[in-house]
Amino acid sequence: MKIVVTYEASAAHLQRLRAVAPESEVVVAGSEEEARAMVADADALLGNRFLLQSLPFATRLRWVQSGSMGVDPILRRAGGRLDGVVLTCARGLYADEVADHAMALLLGVTRGLRSAVESFGARRWDRWSLRTLAGARALVLGWGETGRAIGRRLRAFDVSVQGVRRRHEGAPAADGEGVRVHGPATWRAELPSTDVLLVALPLTAATEGSIGGAELDALAPGAIVVNVGRGAVLDEDALFERLRSGRLGGAGLDTLREEPAGPDHPAWSVPGLLLTPHVGRSLEPGVRRWEPLFEENLRRFVRGEPLLHVVDQAAGY
Repeated sequence: MKIVVTYEASAAHLQRLRAVAPESEVVVAGSEEEARAMVADADALLGNRFLLQSLPFATRLRWVQSGSMGVDPILRRAGGRLDGVVLTCARGLYADEVADHAMALLLGVTRGLRSAVESFGARRWDRWSLRTLAGARALVLGWGETGRAIGRRLRAFDVSVQGVRRRHEGAPAADGEGVRVHGPATWRAELPSTDVLLVALPLTAATEGSIGGAELDALAPGAIVVNVGRGAVLDEDALFERLRSGRLGGAGLDTLREEPAGPDHPAWSVPGLLLTPHVGRSLEPGVRRWEPLFEENLRRFVRGEPLLHVVDQAAGY
């Protein structure tokens, strides 16, 4: 059995991978060219680096382990699904970090940090009226591990929270944390009473463009929108238009439809917008958080046991 590692693995991590698969050949691809050659007869591929470039050259691949939570680039490159290949992801490993960033964006918008930075950059001591989160009503789109982590933080700020998840059917119902959860058929009815719309959605055929002008117009006047999911689930032009008109009270975006944003991208000049460069899950120098997951899943793979965090390729996450 041949396992291709596509990232720069530390000696200790590589030793642990080989220890859990002693009968397998574990090789490291140091370049795109090496990855393409190695994957031709590989049974499994670990990591994101060179993954998209090497996939077309695989002939007997049975498992791909991604280090990301979102797998839409992989499925898009594969034409919607990896036929005959199990795809696993790093689901939940970065939930707390992304939730922290969502709160940073939300607090930055409510407490006017962009205006403060601009004023201080011009060496002006300006003061203005600011908002508080206490008593606000929030709707979290994407009630998975990241969405629930956002919800726990919001409730600590005395925010009323409701969640939305695709797999919830029927009437809204409380989950194990006492949060009212909606399904695809009911969540839009909550928009007129929503002060804060938090987006933590994966990019799938069902979610792409799902938050457009109609949804933004339905929000409570002065509502705030924060997106730490995928940029393409939100109609950016509609959002920017409503920020310019004052219909919305502000927005915080960690993702855009097209990244990185060029110098002429409209996001740089939209009033009330706090923008960060897709750092909700930040760079990881040294030991990566997903290393134990990769090691455990490789142990399971060589023994024919069920893998952790298998992607539902039909659903897209």
